[in-house]
Amino acid sequence: MNVLVTGATGFLGGAVARRLVAAGHEVRGLGRDAARGAELQAAGVTFVPADLRGADWRTLLRGTEAVVHAAARSTLWGRWADFQADNIWPSGELARACAAAGARLVHVSTPSVYNATGLTRQVREDTPLGPHFDSLYARSKWLAEEAVRAALPDATVLRPRGIYGVGDTSLVPRLARALKTGRLPRLTRAEVWTELTHVRNVVQAAELALIRPAPGVFNVTDGQPVPLWATVDRLADALALPRPARYVPARLIEGAAHLLELGARLHPARPEPPLTASGVRLLTRPMTLDLTRARERLGYVPAVTPEVGLADVFAHLRSQP
Repeated sequence: MNVLVTGATGFLGGAVARRLVAAGHEVRGLGRDAARGAELQAAGVTFVPADLRGADWRTLLRGTEAVVHAAARSTLWGRWADFQADNIWPSGELARACAAAGARLVHVSTPSVYNATGLTRQVREDTPLGPHFDSLYARSKWLAEEAVRAALPDATVLRPRGIYGVGDTSLVPRLARALKTGRLPRLTRAEVWTELTHVRNVVQAAELALIRPAPGVFNVTDGQPVPLWATVDRLADALALPRPARYVPARLIEGAAHLLELGARLHPARPEPPLTASGVRLLTRPMTLDLTRARERLGYVPAVTPEVGLADVFAHLRSQP
């Protein structure tokens, strides 16, 4: 199969592109990082330097049978105009181009769209969403999904929660940096049970969606709840750092984050604040997702457990200078 992967110079997109090449597919990877593009070329991926803003999708899709759209502005802070330009508009344009070309589309979204629902356990894909969202990022990803569905109802939409793995620069490394500064307090007295998704599991879900097409939305996780604060303690132990011991009520930290966000919005450059309210909520609010639909329609069975996946990441971080 001739597959185009967007965001191929990113963590998830790169993993998808490499896996599809290993499985015998012809893969072109879109991205903006020339150095990572060279690494993709060495792995057998045809690298195509491209910016999704203003992309000529008709030309890019020529000869393409399927697309995995992994590119996105994935951050809890930013300008709405940038989220529109990077998440919403390209997704809709790509879906329309796929519809015209007869190409299959696997669109990577996020369970962040559930954050404002107040639901915490076994959240299903048919949960009513909007009109309010937890962050501009979540809102933009929901509107991107809507644009994709409107243009290509047969598209597969994946919602992987908390993608991690060796090579990720966001989730676990960010917690590691907070531990190293000694500024991470314990925000809850009770444990917070959440779910994560190893990058190999997301790749598996994307590959299944290409092999056995299934229209609709699918939650994707490792399939096992993870105790968040116990995991933070494990990370601290792995890095020989003190565990967070000082307790600060989450509502106080979230209130401080709101003030930092207000100050950042008033600043002409709108710099990202050191703390965001939505980021605090990720550490204090539990959430698990229902995987029934992915298991039944995609044949999804997580290949990597959180025990193994997190142990690999911790060992990798421990080996870094």
